[in-house]
Amino acid sequence: MEGRGARGAGLARVDREALLKETAPETPSPTKTYTLLGVARGTAPTIRAASLEAPGLTVNAIPDLIRRAAVAVLGTFAVISIASTFIRSPLEEPANALVTPNPAKAPWYFLWLQEIVTDTTVRIGSFTINGAFLGGVILPGALLLLLTAWPWLDKSPAEAAGVWFHKSRRRQNLVFLLICLVIVLFTVVGTFLRGPYWQLYWPWETWPEIPTRI
Repeated sequence: MEGRGARGAGLARVDREALLKETAPETPSPTKTYTLLGVARGTAPTIRAASLEAPGLTVNAIPDLIRRAAVAVLGTFAVISIASTFIRSPLEEPANALVTPNPAKAPWYFLWLQEIVTDTTVRIGSFTINGAFLGGVILPGALLLLLTAWPWLDKSPAEAAGVWFHKSRRRQNLVFLLICLVIVLFTVVGTFLRGPYWQLYWPWETWPEIPTRI
């Protein structure tokens, strides 16, 4: 079972093998067929099907897949538990409803959105482009729509199924990598380079004193 699992390439690989498999043409047999109202003369219908049963390319969900998923989950819990013993949680003082923190930052997984809102807020004289609507609604909505429609726009050939970094998918991979890099970059900027009033500060610069009002 383990040897077969080591040779497995996943369902995508099986789909690729099924799509690329050459099948010999079948000639319909000249025989009679039975219809709802009686006997009809002619040829019998021919059914063609492709089976995904490939013992050399698949693994069983139980116990192979379940065992691997359990090892991954338990291993993740173990690593996080050990890390929490040596790394302190970045907690601050108890929240005060009468004092608004400056800067007020979103959780780390939303900081890239907060950064987009800041970067798309543009002031030209007395005219201001609303970054909250452009960067907080329009751009994330367009990104979500693109990710949803991309599978239907993908015209990759059959031999690209189950192949990592196939040459026909170079553009898709580059676009996805660019989006990931931009999100990571904006998260880093929002975490380490944004100070009071959401201004840019280098890590070695000291933040100015902000008066506290109660």
